[in-house]
Amino acid sequence: MNYEKLLNIPYKSFRVFLIIMAISIIVFISVLNIKVYDVYNTYAIYQNSHLILNIPINYSDTITNAEYFKIDDEKYEFEVLSVSEILVDTNAMINYQEVIVSYDKVMPENTIVNVSIYYDREKVLEKIKNLI
Repeated sequence: MNYEKLLNIPYKSFRVFLIIMAISIIVFISVLNIKVYDVYNTYAIYQNSHLILNIPINYSDTITNAEYFKIDDEKYEFEVLSVSEILVDTNAMINYQEVIVSYDKVMPENTIVNVSIYYDREKVLEKIKNLI
């Protein structure tokens, strides 16, 4: 084969289009079957070897239904020790509950950390159905 024949190779656009569409459909179906979590981000304070989280009433079930949480990109299993009665923040007019959680990391006392709580694991397809 020479250079001229390589330049004049016929372009099979229909076959290329079918291959691209097939790959797109396979990727789309695989993305719909991926299981994802809902995430709630909050801050917590570390006191007496426990984390104290203030969870708004809108998200009160997140901590009890959560599978794990992350602090600084590290995944931790946890146990809910106590949940307070409904408290009111008069400045922001928000009802919240104070949740005390134990987990297996030791930190300096009174450290404030950013916590991401992962809960409600579902497939992407189910989440889209719930939105519609």
